[in-house]
Amino acid sequence: MIWFYWTLSLLFGLLLAFLVYRKDKQKDVPVKWLPALLRFIAGSLTAGLLLAPAFSGLNNTEEKPTIIWLQDVSTSTKNALSQYQEKYQATQKATLAQLNKNYQVQIIGFGNTSIKDSIYTYTQKSTDIASAIERAAEQNQDKNIGAIIIASDGIYNEGSNPLFLQLPKPIPLYTIALGDSTTPKDIRINALHTNKTVSLGSTFEIFADIIATGLAGEQTTVSLNHNGKVLATQSLQINSINEASSISFNVVASTKGLQHYTVSVAKTGAEQNIQNNTQSAIVEVTEEKINVLLLAAAPHPDIAVIQNALKDAGQYKVDVVLNGSIPGNLKEYNVLIAYQFYAGTDLDNIPAWYILGPQNNPGLTKRIMSLTGTSPIASANEPMALLNQSFNLYTLPANIKQTLPKMPPLTGVLFQMKPGSNPLLSDQSGNSIWSYNPGKVPFSILNGTGLWRWNIYEYKNFKTQQTTPELIRQTVGFLQSPKDNKPFKLILPKHNLSDSEPLVVLAELRNSTGDLINTPEVILSVAGTGKDMNYNFEKTGNSYRLQAGLLASGTYRLTAKVSYNGKTYEDYGLCYVSDVPLEALRTQSDYELLFQMAQKSQGRFFTQYNFNNLTDSLKKDGNIKIKIHSKSEIHPLIDLKWLFFLIIAIAASEWFLRKFWGMTAS
Repeated sequence: MIWFYWTLSLLFGLLLAFLVYRKDKQKDVPVKWLPALLRFIAGSLTAGLLLAPAFSGLNNTEEKPTIIWLQDVSTSTKNALSQYQEKYQATQKATLAQLNKNYQVQIIGFGNTSIKDSIYTYTQKSTDIASAIERAAEQNQDKNIGAIIIASDGIYNEGSNPLFLQLPKPIPLYTIALGDSTTPKDIRINALHTNKTVSLGSTFEIFADIIATGLAGEQTTVSLNHNGKVLATQSLQINSINEASSISFNVVASTKGLQHYTVSVAKTGAEQNIQNNTQSAIVEVTEEKINVLLLAAAPHPDIAVIQNALKDAGQYKVDVVLNGSIPGNLKEYNVLIAYQFYAGTDLDNIPAWYILGPQNNPGLTKRIMSLTGTSPIASANEPMALLNQSFNLYTLPANIKQTLPKMPPLTGVLFQMKPGSNPLLSDQSGNSIWSYNPGKVPFSILNGTGLWRWNIYEYKNFKTQQTTPELIRQTVGFLQSPKDNKPFKLILPKHNLSDSEPLVVLAELRNSTGDLINTPEVILSVAGTGKDMNYNFEKTGNSYRLQAGLLASGTYRLTAKVSYNGKTYEDYGLCYVSDVPLEALRTQSDYELLFQMAQKSQGRFFTQYNFNNLTDSLKKDGNIKIKIHSKSEIHPLIDLKWLFFLIIAIAASEWFLRKFWGMTAS
């Protein structure tokens, strides 16, 4: 339509020029066509201003590459830099000055959160490298990100392994290793494993995974304490520079209720860091046994793994039925494990763990379809399991982040199920591998078989078998907990906290029909070191939640109270807060992790001694370049305000010529 307006404007100008020229050609003037030309230009431009035709054009803008500098500001980084801190900061400032000449530079400090006000405070009490990279990439997703520079000691104690981070688009990571990679003289308790719940009078085990570095030939003592008393001690001989070992204590559950156990390693040789020599565990001792029914059509190695894991816990009684028959006394069972087999609606009201595989019977397939609304796919596949970092239904095994990447894929994943509200494991496509579904009749679905291989691979790579048995026990514990007849229940997602972790407490109140309600107010009292503290729970959904903030180190007894229908209900909990900073658990810089991150992302690896060459490396990277953004734009003629003055100037010029030549106005 624009061409039409241009045509009208030009025709109007030609008409005026024709009329003027036809009249002026009879006159004796030097240049008869000049007034007509001026009239044509003035007329066309005037018509253009009235009809507003437009010019189309291409607008090009340049966008410099954005370089994001992520600076680790955790306390371990300060210790890693030590006396080199001032020199590092001077070199960093000089490097940033060079980068600012050619790039858009963002400087972000990170630990467990991101900060931009100061990157030299080094006060963050934990480190999450993967989340820092994800946040930086997400916040700048609409920009021309050239590279992300990560200056860190490589020690992370929160979040996932950054080596397995999946970003929406590839971004090269340039890593700067800070600190010393030499092996320190240190011994630490890497993880503590025990049952969350045991039966009164039973014997259970507490396993301590201990890692010693630089202490070959030394000997120390490991002790188990309960309520301030030493229950047992064992000697530990360290034979190599890097040695991992496990110490096991057999404990008799002689006292009912929540019990606090502590494992400590005595200071050894020239060890400097003794903050990581102690860890604690909270164990609930109950009087009731949990009856578990395991149904399967045929024997399988997984069944033995499940049976042994529950048997070792002490509070479980497991009945295994392999011929496909259904016991008549189903009311005696608290939990059902349906291993590739399910039959009969009589099982529908039992909290169940469904384990799917390549030999599912039709009854199990039908049951899963009714619960999830999904159908089985044509053929099986074997995806790698990825951990959901936000999973919080129970405390995960301490070493699951390290062991899971070493595990083989499960066999026979036959359902493409999207994760529900509480997925534990998923594949790279987002399909659920292991999920949990709370409710009046809760259930869990493991979308594949092969737990026995997980046990073998964990022992092969870590010389222990803790992750798989703990996941099995926690799954059954999750299913069993709603069978508790108490109408009011206090729930602690974590019984063991550090003094840098906030205390989070959950509570559930059920009416006479077993439905969750949160109408009345719930009060929590926290008794420990110093004055008792009282809090009001927040109402979330149909239950209660409270974040009580940070607590000083010590043991705390929690009492929750609610009044409902004329009755007062109480429930109790126990938590232990340690003063062991997460940043003190490891002191050796992880050069290998930072090197692999750079290599995997097509970046470069530097140390605190040679990163002054960083700018040259970025310049040589052909993928880091200016982006040209082209945009087609339409500019209406009326937007050109100077045309108004041009028309006046042309009209004035014509008037002047006519006066000068003695022509009458036309």
